[in-house]
Parts: sequence; C-alpha cells; structure tokens
Amino acid sequence: MREKVRQILGIAVLNGKFIQRQPLWIFQGFIMACGFAVTLFFWGGNAALRNLVIAYFITGGWGLGLNTVAQIIGWNRVQLLYDFYVASPVTLPTYFVGTILGSMPLFITSVIPATIIAIILEMDFSFIIPIILLAATSAVIGQFTSLSVILRLKKPTNISAITNPLYVFTTILPPVYYPLTFISPILRPFILIVPTASLMELSRWFAGVPIATNVVFPLISTISWLILTTILVAKKLRWGLE
Repeated sequence: MREKVRQILGIAVLNGKFIQRQPLWIFQGFIMACGFAVTLFFWGGNAALRNLVIAYFITGGWGLGLNTVAQIIGWNRVQLLYDFYVASPVTLPTYFVGTILGSMPLFITSVIPATIIAIILEMDFSFIIPIILLAATSAVIGQFTSLSVILRLKKPTNISAITNPLYVFTTILPPVYYPLTFISPILRPFILIVPTASLMELSRWFAGVPIATNVVFPLISTISWLILTTILVAKKLRWGLE
C-alpha cells in the first residue's frame, strides 16, 4: 500500500507541474467562481445560489476530467511520457488517480466558493457525500468523454481546440447553472441525453431541490454514459504492449 501511495504522489507531482509553474491559475479560477456567484445572485437571488453550489461540484469535476486530466493524458501520449509510465511498475488505475490528484487544485477553486456560499445560506450539508460522489462520477465521465475524442485525433495540436469548446458546450448551454424546469417538457428527455444535465438533476434530487423529471431518467442517462465512454476509451487507451 505504501508503494502505491508513493507512486500516486509521484505521478501527481509530475503531472501537476503546470500548476506549480503558474499558480496564478488557481487565483484566477477562484476569482471567476466568486464573480459568477455574484452575477447569479443579482439575477436569481438565493435560489440561484443554491443551484450554483451544486453546479460548482458537478462542473468542477467535469472540467477536471474533461478538460484538464484528458489534456494531460493526451499530451503525455504525444510526448511519449505515457510510454514511460507504461514501462514503469505503475498500473493504469494508479496513473489515473495520480493524474487526477495532481490537477485537484483546479477543482478546489470551485469547491471553496461553493462551500462558503452553502455556509452563508445555511444549507443542510447532509447532501454533501452524494454530491461528492456525483462530482467524482462527473470527473470520470468527463475524462472518458474527452479521451474518446482526442485519442482518435490525427493532429495532436488539436487537443486543446477540442476539449475547451467541448467543456463550454456541455456546461453553459445545458440546464446546469439554471434549472431543467425552464425547459419545455417536450424537450426535457432530449436534454437529459447531455451527461452534465443528468448529473445536475441527480444532484438536485439528492440536495432536496425540486427536479423536473423522474429521477430514474437522469440515472439511466448517467449510467449509459459511464458504460459507453468506458468502452470507447478502452479501445484506444492500452496499458502494456500494443
């Protein structure tokens, strides 16, 4: 166990160097999260902030997996660092956990403002464990979704050009920062196909916030995305001799 921990920490340090080189990214992320909270408060009041607390956990995990970790793994393959890890005693789960841990400070920039807002609003923290688990699920699905695309790119320089718009498309347009109830009932089943929309509905349900559909539907969507993206990544991301 001690050896596994050392391996995870070593990978985390190596893959988190970009944060150490430019720690202002942490400050920038924190300021953006706080500024967005202020904007939503003036538009939607406390109700908008309660939804934002949940959204910050889900989008924080989603961005961590889809944008940051997937880019790191993609560039590791381009720079042949991935082969270095494959040739080492490190296992694939250890590599994934270490890479996520190294990028975790970016996730914290969303969690800290969310926690502060929840305390100010005197929200019940009994939902925190399910939300953290959903945030972890969000990170996994986001990571696998992004990898299933970028691992099939012929031009490696397009990695950032794919992951950044994909993150914006899946967090800004769907009902993540606003409720699904704002969407027409006819369109709601189609909207739930988007994984972030389904993850948010599940999070609202756990937090006791009214949802716009039966909880079974977002649950099915989330499980389906988890299975589908795992299969797609497994076909391209090998560990060992290829």
